[in-house]
Amino acid sequence: MVLRPRPETPAGGAEEVARYAMQAHITAADGRAGVARSGVKPTANPSVMICMDPPRYGFVGLPAAEHVQAFRVLVSAFAVADTRRRQTDCKGACRHTWHNLPPATEQP
Repeated sequence: MVLRPRPETPAGGAEEVARYAMQAHITAADGRAGVARSGVKPTANPSVMICMDPPRYGFVGLPAAEHVQAFRVLVSAFAVADTRRRQTDCKGACRHTWHNLPPATEQP
């Protein structure tokens, strides 16, 4: 599955992804690892914002030209933070349904 920003929404969907990221409790270290995975330059505004301690989430206020970068940084940082939380906070007795999904199956 390929996630793509939604151009019909404010900030191309970055605002929605930012809410998920906030719930994953992204740390500055998660932000740095996410930026490294995202392919976005570390000096780009969204990269700098997510690497701050605490991370900044004002991505909607960025210029439209930076919305795709913000989306990529947020999704990557969310993946890092969610993986970290699965391995620490949720290890063993997790009740989050999204952490207990059955394995994906091939669809025709």
